[in-house]
Amino acid sequence: MIKNILGLLTSKRAIMTTTMIVCWIVFGLKGINNGSNLTELATYFAALSPFVIGYIYGETKRPSACCNKNENCKK
Repeated sequence: MIKNILGLLTSKRAIMTTTMIVCWIVFGLKGINNGSNLTELATYFAALSPFVIGYIYGETKRPSACCNKNENCKK
């Protein structure tokens, strides 16, 4: 099961999406446990969402070329 989950995280888009979801969950729970105002917490998440959505949309429309040692560059 772990191999299946890690197999899905092969693209930068999937890694970025998963990372941001985990961060939002962790920071949301931490904010709730610390007694933060939920309106301010929601505003914080709403302010960061467009940047993440823009990155994911950009990677979908025009993926960035990978020029690592182990991968061939797309020209």
